[in-house]
Amino acid sequence: MEQLHVIRRKLTNLTGYSAELEPFREYTFDQYASNYFIRRTGERLVQLIVENMVDINSLLIVRENHPPPKDYFASFTILGEVGILPRSFAAELAPCTGMRNRIVHEYDKIEDQIVFDSIPKLLDMVVEYTSIINKDLRKHS
Repeated sequence: MEQLHVIRRKLTNLTGYSAELEPFREYTFDQYASNYFIRRTGERLVQLIVENMVDINSLLIVRENHPPPKDYFASFTILGEVGILPRSFAAELAPCTGMRNRIVHEYDKIEDQIVFDSIPKLLDMVVEYTSIINKDLRKHS
């Protein structure tokens, strides 16, 4: 039961971070790239969104009596394999972990255009993700 509470709290966080990132749809790339405050805020929100999804994934995987995923990417693919997420959607979500890793670890140089271009799609996927996870939680409550 504690696990369910944690998942719900993380879903609430995820929804909040998405709402904070939503205004980024209105920025032009020049506005985004030329303002370090906007850019860093966007990067941090992307990171928080991905990390919350991965945390939720891990909790759901363990609930299904599977070992914890070996990495962030696998947390999505495993959710597809166990039938919580549609496989195609899981495969679409999994690469967002690479962007999170580049932001957090600053591999090479963060590609502002890639992060900026990914924001609308990530926001749309989060809506679908939260809907799917909420349906799953209702089935298991």
